[in-house]
Amino acid sequence: MSAILLSTTLRCSRPLGPLRLASITSLRPSSQFVGCVSRSILSAKPIKLTIPVQQFTTTPIKMASAAGGSHHHDKLWLLERVLSLGLLGLIPVAFLNPSAIGDTILASVMVLHTYIGFKSIVTDYVRPVIFGTVIPPIAQGLLLLLTIAVSAGLIQFIRNDVGIANAVKRVWAIKPAP
Repeated sequence: MSAILLSTTLRCSRPLGPLRLASITSLRPSSQFVGCVSRSILSAKPIKLTIPVQQFTTTPIKMASAAGGSHHHDKLWLLERVLSLGLLGLIPVAFLNPSAIGDTILASVMVLHTYIGFKSIVTDYVRPVIFGTVIPPIAQGLLLLLTIAVSAGLIQFIRNDVGIANAVKRVWAIKPAP
């Protein structure tokens, strides 16, 4: 910046306005200096600061749909939102009226909601471009196995124990030891 100001000062030789300094000093008037700087800045050609960027997508689903493929990603998004809204109603109902049927419905919706969320994460972050063609299907399979195991565990807990809602109520009822 100082190099621009110095070169501008050397190039500007005539004052811009009626202000002229007395001959007792060799300094130029500040209005002349500012005028020269602004004139040189305004006459300079703009520098191109942006670089064109290529299209970037995060999932194979988006890349396939951009290439003309047909996927039901919008329906999956809608299902995620419906499940989220359903959970907003199911959770209070399950705690107000605990039953095996209510706990089973709650467990099913919670597991499905969680599976869809984690499937999106695995699809977005365990991509074949980064991990190759072997690891992404293994990750999807492990997610499916984990989801089945959690579902079986929750069903077993609902049938053979107190259930989800009553278990949470018992945890909330625990008083700290004095």
